[in-house]
Amino acid sequence: MDMKGKLVINHSQDADDTVILVLSGDLDIQTAPQLRNFIDSVIREGSVNLQLDLSRLSYLDSSGYGALLDAARRTRGTAKQVNLTNLPSWMTDFFDLSVLET
Repeated sequence: MDMKGKLVINHSQDADDTVILVLSGDLDIQTAPQLRNFIDSVIREGSVNLQLDLSRLSYLDSSGYGALLDAARRTRGTAKQVNLTNLPSWMTDFFDLSVLET
């Protein structure tokens, strides 16, 4: 299946009320609003923490990075957290230089 230009968000919730989002495909200018909307709905539902698994992302541009930053910013100062997990190796250096914790 060709994931180019598409973002698939699979989600689950663990026993600690952490919502786990597994992102597949591209997180870019076209798909960043989809992630923002999904995260908005999770936050509105009152979930405590978000865990974003990035292992299946094939592409990330500045708009996608902005959506991740926005999620972290929106939970700052609350009891909620955003954690990024399973970054692909091609993404690691970029995030090591950023303000987001992985």
